[in-house]
Amino acid sequence: WPARWGRNTPLLRVRRFGIFVSLKHMDDSARLRLVLFRLGLHLFAVPADVVREVIPAGRATRIPGAAALVTGLVNFRGTLLTVIDGRIALGLDPGAAAGESVVVLDRGERSLGLMVDEVLDLVEVAPSDLRNGEGPAGLDPHMVSAAGMHAGRIFAVLDTDRLLAPALP
Repeated sequence: WPARWGRNTPLLRVRRFGIFVSLKHMDDSARLRLVLFRLGLHLFAVPADVVREVIPAGRATRIPGAAALVTGLVNFRGTLLTVIDGRIALGLDPGAAAGESVVVLDRGERSLGLMVDEVLDLVEVAPSDLRNGEGPAGLDPHMVSAAGMHAGRIFAVLDTDRLLAPALP
């Protein structure tokens, strides 16, 4: 070993105020992650932290006496998952095409599926880029918590608690 490596020589150089260098990148932690999906001609989003996963829409078993927005039950990893039709829940035209995907949403101890036409992307937006309570015309404003823009198209961020409330006992 060279003579400069003594017993009291530190292995790493101490840089004072090194933590402040990393603070300039901490504004990224305030960004919201949203799962973007399509229902008819409209784009919607839900917070990614409530999305458990996205599965292909299977044939749901209809529940007698259930609300119109409940599509039925599907087998999801050995448990029964209640699936609601996103178009009916939002008051949109049911349309001829059935949804292709189910977004599995966690709500407390219970999971519910939201049938959508297509899941498009996982996007990150700054809270300052969202406007409060604005959504597509004809949509119940209480269902929308904010609106934003992605790839030149406007999307509405849904309030999942209000959206799923009619399907819960």
